[in-house]
Amino acid sequence: MASTREIHVHQIAKTVVDREAVKRWLDAIGAEGFEYPDPEVVADPAFLIALAGKRCYLSFTESLNKNVTQIRKDYVEYFDNILKSGHGSVLEHAVFSYAIENVTRVFTGEMNRHRAGMAISEGSMRFIRFDKDVPYWLPTSLRPAEGDDDALAAKKEASRRIFQKAFEHQQECYQELVKVWEMDETDKNFDYKKKVTSCLRRIIGMGCCTGGVWTGNVRALRHVFNMRCAPAAEEEILLVASTICADIAREQPLLFGDFQQDANGFWRPRFPKV
Repeated sequence: MASTREIHVHQIAKTVVDREAVKRWLDAIGAEGFEYPDPEVVADPAFLIALAGKRCYLSFTESLNKNVTQIRKDYVEYFDNILKSGHGSVLEHAVFSYAIENVTRVFTGEMNRHRAGMAISEGSMRFIRFDKDVPYWLPTSLRPAEGDDDALAAKKEASRRIFQKAFEHQQECYQELVKVWEMDETDKNFDYKKKVTSCLRRIIGMGCCTGGVWTGNVRALRHVFNMRCAPAAEEEILLVASTICADIAREQPLLFGDFQQDANGFWRPRFPKV
């Protein structure tokens, strides 16, 4: 029987700085007097970006570059200046990785268009079989909501029944094809199963659940949030992007703290283009 799933998101990796190696580097270029920020105040992803930005101008200390007359030691001011001035290239050094599960191929079809600055590894329907279950995510727009009148509630309920029927039909057809091609026979090797699975995926609709790992640098993630946390975004990608934006803005205020949630729940940045 086809079943619904709920989307879940996990931050599984982020940039880590080798601070001892950084000290050796800065000592080698004559920045021995550089004041290292507290890791609890400036986390590694932000610290790496700051290092890259300061190397552009040799602005670690006043003595390194005589053109530099001001060293920003307040990192809130420092990062606000980077974002305000559009110095976005240095944001590309720090990355975050998220495992995202039970999203549909509607989501991945849109999310995977964001290739610049992103690494994407999505579940492969060429290898993964759907003979046991064809899971799907029920759109938020079809779920009961406070304030629904009787007519809207009836349309949503009818739509949910049709969704369930459609996915059950896909599952039944898939199971029949698995039997036709004797996929569970012990003499069928991996190459045979791969070829048949690649063929059978064509009857599975875009609404089936999948998952994977998405890694993005800070500049790319800010672009995704700016585009996909807005009112015009498709509802599933809006949900996922907003979930990640809320998570990372809370954890990395120096890099994403200018994203604020408005009265309608949408996330908008103070510095939209960097």
